[in-house]
Amino acid sequence: MENQSKESNALNLGDRGARIEELHNMLKSLNFEVTEPLDCFTEKTKNSIIKFQEQRGLPVSGQCDQKTWDVLVENSFVLGDRLLYLSRPMLRGEDIAELQRSLGSLGFNSGKVDGIFGPDTQEAVELFQRNSGLVVDAIFGPNCIAALKRLGERVEQSSVAVVQEKEKIISKMRSNDLPSIALGHLGGFSPIVDGFAKRMRQSHIKVDVLGHYDESVHAAFCNNNNVDLYIGIFPPLANERTISFYSAKGFASPGGTHFTELFSTNFLRHSGNTIEAIGNSEKILRETRMPAVAIRYGSTEDLITDSQMLLKVLTEAISSWFSEPFE
Repeated sequence: MENQSKESNALNLGDRGARIEELHNMLKSLNFEVTEPLDCFTEKTKNSIIKFQEQRGLPVSGQCDQKTWDVLVENSFVLGDRLLYLSRPMLRGEDIAELQRSLGSLGFNSGKVDGIFGPDTQEAVELFQRNSGLVVDAIFGPNCIAALKRLGERVEQSSVAVVQEKEKIISKMRSNDLPSIALGHLGGFSPIVDGFAKRMRQSHIKVDVLGHYDESVHAAFCNNNNVDLYIGIFPPLANERTISFYSAKGFASPGGTHFTELFSTNFLRHSGNTIEAIGNSEKILRETRMPAVAIRYGSTEDLITDSQMLLKVLTEAISSWFSEPFE
C-alpha cells in the first residue's frame, strides 16, 4: 500500500479517485462503515475516519492526513500478508498483534500485545520455530503460519503476557521497594506535573517527570529504567475528560485496567462527576512495557483549577494500586 507523500495531500470531503477507494477498502477491512461510490470521500467516510481516529488516540479531524493514513495501513495487514521480523524501525501492524495473541495463547511469551515486532516477539518466534521443528531464523513466514495452524490457537488459555504482567508487579510489591512511577507530559504542563511529583515524593513514591514532546522518548525511558507505572497528563483531543488504558483485540493490560478503575472511583468521590474510561491502543500505551494510562482533562484552565483535587485522586489511586494492583 502506498503512503501519501505530503501532509498537504490529506484526503477530505468531496475528494475522488483511486486513493479514496483504497482508503475505503482499508476502513472496510477494519469493520468501519463505508458507502458507495467507493471512489468518493463522503460524510460517511468522514464519520468513519473520526471513529478510527478516536479509537487510535489520533488528533480527531475527520480528514485522512499522513498520520491517519500510516496507522490505517499498519492496521490493515492480515497475518500472512508479509514476512515479519525484527527491523529498524520496527514493523507494526494488526498482523503482528494477531501473531502475538496466537503465540501468547500457546505459551510463547511475545510480551504485550502491542502490534510491534520487538525483541520479545523475535524471541517468541525463535522459540516457536525451535519447538515446531522449523529453521530458526526469527522470520515469521509461510512455514510458520502453516505450523501455527496445525497447532491451533488455544484461546481458552490466558495469554502469557497477562500472566507475566501480573507476576512482575506482584514480585515488585513483595520486594518492599519504593513504588516507581513516571509522570509524563508533552510540554506546557510542567508547573502542574512538577507540583504533582513533589507532593507524591513526600508520600514516599519514587517519581520521574518526563516532559519530552515525543511519546516514544517517554516509553523508552520507562522501558529502560524499570518503571512500574506510567501516567501521562496529555492535552485533550476534543476538550474531553478521559483516562485511557491499553486495550486491543484479545488483550487488555490488567494493571492499567485496574488503575483506571481506582482513578475513576476516586474521581467520582472527590469531584461528584464521572470521567470517561477508554481502552485503546494509542502510541504511549502501545510502546510502554508496564501498565500505563493517559489522562486528558478538559482545557488547561480546568486542569489548573482542579489540580489539587486531581492530585488527591492520583495519590490515592497510586497508593491503592500498589497495595493491590489487580482486582
